[in-house]
Amino acid sequence: MNNFIYLKAENLTKEVKTRHKIKPEPRIRRVDVVAQAGYYVPLAALKNPKGMIYFNILGTDGIINSTDRRRSDVWLQCAGINFSSIYVLDLGVENEIIGHGNPPDVAHLKPKLVKNKDGTTTTIPRHNPFYEYRNDGFLFIAKPDFSALEIIVVPNGRYIIQSIAKQYADGQMNDILKVLRNAASPIFQY
Repeated sequence: MNNFIYLKAENLTKEVKTRHKIKPEPRIRRVDVVAQAGYYVPLAALKNPKGMIYFNILGTDGIINSTDRRRSDVWLQCAGINFSSIYVLDLGVENEIIGHGNPPDVAHLKPKLVKNKDGTTTTIPRHNPFYEYRNDGFLFIAKPDFSALEIIVVPNGRYIIQSIAKQYADGQMNDILKVLRNAASPIFQY
């Protein structure tokens, strides 16, 4: 369990958004990764030119066509990649949302279409940076309004992540989370 990776993301203040030329009130909810403990290779592909990593928080109603039982509650998108769906668990923890997810498991993402000067379109294939990590699991701990979000990456935890979420809800992860939170350092100087 000492190889967990920790990310802390939050909604930035208006002042910080203005300083870094981020839209103050985007129409899509956004949280920026402000701290990280451990190194997760695929995250390098998510950094924007400024060096920031942020997630758009999107609802799934009307987007994902599946039964309610199989549909996630929300999903996170970053740099045009579906980082993960978040399946919210009802574990009886007050003032927190606990959920789980995993990286996309396809080798290639939807190709990027680029319009050429002559009016034609070129298709550029895109490799999924998470493909080699497709068996990892994500534990999500969020405020009810998703203004703050913690992501714990469990290497090769795809099939055990729900039990880890239950362990968190039972307080069995408190010591591990304390170590991860204390070890987290900024990935960008906001």
